[in-house]
Amino acid sequence: MTALKPNLIALTLASITAAAPAMAHPGHADAELPDSYAISTPQIAFYNTPNRKHVLITKGEAKTLGTVMVDLKSASNVLVQFTSGLASVAPEGCPCSVRVSIQFDGRDPIVIKRVNLGVAKTMIGDKYQVDRQSADGSFVLPLPAGHHEISLVAQRIEGDSELLHAFYPNIQALVFPAAPQK
Repeated sequence: MTALKPNLIALTLASITAAAPAMAHPGHADAELPDSYAISTPQIAFYNTPNRKHVLITKGEAKTLGTVMVDLKSASNVLVQFTSGLASVAPEGCPCSVRVSIQFDGRDPIVIKRVNLGVAKTMIGDKYQVDRQSADGSFVLPLPAGHHEISLVAQRIEGDSELLHAFYPNIQALVFPAAPQK
């Protein structure tokens, strides 16, 4: 039996497209970057936010931070990775708690991480006054053949702050062949 490279197999089994229109990332350091952009190649689908564009997270409402779509030619395992930051920027209403989830195909979100935020002034001095916490994680979804939409979702579940922000949301979906059933 010959050894096959997993990435090569994944490329032959799946084609990936992004939810937003594909847009080339500006390669030059002086180029103006968009607020967010999506790129699709046969190897990966991803949604990036390179600049600090805040997304307001209101109490109780689930907020989609980014979405990618995958078109699978056969049942596959999809590794979803995400990064973002959460911040409380007003002194009132915190501590707060936010759930960070992966949602696929409109189903109930799968909670991956819970992030607790303190009050706005957590550091000594006047230069840095917000409580910032990472909202990073990963999860593997076994998915059947077909078209699938995968979203990064944040939902505030505790606290009364009117100014909770998510910033720099990024999500990637990498497709790998499903293990044969025995």
